[in-house]
Amino acid sequence: MIVRFALAALVAFGSAFASTSDSNVYAPPDYYTMLPPLDGGSYTDPVFGTSIKRITNARAAISADSGTTLPWIEQEYSTMSPFNPNNTLLLLIHVSYFALYDGSGHFLRDLPREVNASSQPRWSRRVPYIFYYIRGNELRQYNVFTSAISVVHTFSEYSSIDGKGESDISFDGDHFVFAGDNRYVFVYQISTDSKVSTFDTGGRGFDSLYITPNDNVTITWFQNGPNRYNGIELFDRNMNFQRQLTQAGGHMDVTRDTNGDEVLIWPNAADPAYISENGIVKVRLSDGHQTTLVTFDWSLAVHVSAPDSSGWAFVETYAPGDPGPNSSGWKPYTNELLQIKLDGTEVRRLAH
Repeated sequence: MIVRFALAALVAFGSAFASTSDSNVYAPPDYYTMLPPLDGGSYTDPVFGTSIKRITNARAAISADSGTTLPWIEQEYSTMSPFNPNNTLLLLIHVSYFALYDGSGHFLRDLPREVNASSQPRWSRRVPYIFYYIRGNELRQYNVFTSAISVVHTFSEYSSIDGKGESDISFDGDHFVFAGDNRYVFVYQISTDSKVSTFDTGGRGFDSLYITPNDNVTITWFQNGPNRYNGIELFDRNMNFQRQLTQAGGHMDVTRDTNGDEVLIWPNAADPAYISENGIVKVRLSDGHQTTLVTFDWSLAVHVSAPDSSGWAFVETYAPGDPGPNSSGWKPYTNELLQIKLDGTEVRRLAH
């Protein structure tokens, strides 16, 4: 697994895996003094015992755009996989453009400039050397072996399409959700080269789109509240409204629960009708039922990654107030990577 790290590098868990599952306060003893290994090197988290491998060093990498060193390298976001299906290749963003790495984190090459920060590249789930990306009103694909670029579909009815930056390709590898001209939301099927019904958002502001494991769609509206076009709403693949899931958005992900139910893993901090204080909540899409998995201090914010039907979600916590590790502001779970069981019975604390 790859996680974002405070030193503007990317790290991957090594084979030595450890964790702690209590809710005590743990401050990293080397918070101000830690010297990371060179890229390719590993270290052990001094609190939780997890082996971590560093795979990039941005300050030693030269930008293909500016010719100067890069300020950061990372994966695009927590909700899409930077790895291809067999974990042999990796897409990382070099500020404004993407680069290709092998599955162990070795840099291979910069990608064409049209595979940039706004193109939202997504690995095919069916062909490990193909990824899809957006350019204007086109969905394109790139073959990493031949460097061939081809157009999958031109949506000529729109001037642009957008996945809104957070949605991955569908679980079946055959569907995307897009917004045409930042207004008209639809599901596109790759195998049939077709889209079905389109939902007109009517100019209402929305933050994100997600395609669920069963190819349903969520829209996260900017407006919070209990009414239509508030919070997070669920639509079927034909863009028929189903129900409101939550009264507010948040950094979230969608997956299947261990019994096959579609679920949303979501922080409820902004929800005016929250069932727990600053909780990570599992929302069942079939009826909107909510279950709290863990709660945090109000000072913490999160990102969520929910792997396919694994029974677990990964949560990265961070403290926007930037407290010192020995201060009263350093609360349980501050600046940690957590593995949370979807039945709420276990929280594994993996690393700072």
